[in-house]
Amino acid sequence: MSRVSDTRQRTREAAAALVADGRRPHELTVDLIYAVIRQGSRTTINDELKLWKDERAKADALGTDLPPVIADAMRSLWVAAVEQGEQVFNEQRQALESDLETQKRELADVVVERDAAQATVQQLQHEISQLRDQGAEVQRQLTKETEAKRDALGQVQSLQREVATVRADMAQELEAARHAHDRLTTEFQATIAARDAAFQAERDKANERMEAAQARMLQETDAAREGQRHAEQQLAKLRQRSEDQQTSLTELRLDMARLRRELAEGEARLAATVSVTGERDQLALELAATRGQVTGLTAALQSSEARAVAAENHLTVTHKRRQSKQK
Repeated sequence: MSRVSDTRQRTREAAAALVADGRRPHELTVDLIYAVIRQGSRTTINDELKLWKDERAKADALGTDLPPVIADAMRSLWVAAVEQGEQVFNEQRQALESDLETQKRELADVVVERDAAQATVQQLQHEISQLRDQGAEVQRQLTKETEAKRDALGQVQSLQREVATVRADMAQELEAARHAHDRLTTEFQATIAARDAAFQAERDKANERMEAAQARMLQETDAAREGQRHAEQQLAKLRQRSEDQQTSLTELRLDMARLRRELAEGEARLAATVSVTGERDQLALELAATRGQVTGLTAALQSSEARAVAAENHLTVTHKRRQSKQK
C-alpha cells in the first residue's frame, strides 16, 4: 500500500475512533486527525475527512425517519457496506497503484530509451555537422585544386605555344644552315677537285720530265759505258736520286690518297654534326688543314722537280765534260 492510501485509511479510522470517543462528526478537524495519525499531508487528510463526513451525513439522514433499532441496524449495515466498499476500493486502488508503478517504471524505461535516442540523435547531428564541415572543406580544397589545375593548364598551353614558336625558329635556322652547309660543301668539293686536277697535271708533267730525264740518262750511260768508271758512278748516283724521287712521288701519291680519305671522313663528320656553328668551325678547320697539306705536297713536288732539274743539269755537265775529255 502506498503512503497516500495508508494516510486516507488511517484518516477514516481516526475519525471513527474520535466519534466513538464522543466527538461529533462536525467537530473533527484536520489538526485532530493529524495529531492521531502523525503522517501524510494536510491536503490529503482534509480531502479524505470531507468524504468521510459526507458519507456520515448521508447515513445520519437516512436513519432520522426510521425507528432507532432499525436506524442503528441500518447504520451498522451502512458502516459494514462502507467498510466493504472501502476495502474493495483499497484493493482496486492498490491494483491501480501497482499498475501505476509498473507504468511509471515503463515510463522511466521509455524516458531512458528516449534520452539514449536523443543522445544518439545529438551524436548523429554532431557527426552530420562534422561531415558537413568536412564536405565544405573538401569542396573548398576541390575549388582550390581546380583553380590550380586551370592555372597549370594555362601555363602548359603558354609553354606549348612558346615551344612551337622555338621549333619553328629552329627549323628555319636548321634549313638555312643546311643550305649554307650544302653551299660550303659544294665549294669545298669544287676547290678540292680543282686542286686535285692541278696536282694530277703537275704530277703528269713531272713524270714526263722524269721519264725524259731517265731516257736521256740511259742514252748517255750507253754512250759513256765504255768510258771512265767515274761517269758510271755518277750515273749510278743519278739513278739512285731518280729512285729517291720516284719514292717521293709514291709517297706523295699515298699522301694524296690519305687526304682524300680524310676529306671523305670530314664530309661524313660534317653530315653527322647537328650544331650549325660547330659544323662551320669544323669545316673551316678541316679546310685549313687540307689547304696546308696540299700546300705541303705542292712544295714537296716542286722540291722533287727542282732536284730532278738539278740532276739533269748535273748529268748534262758531266756528259759535256766527258765529251770534251774524249775529244
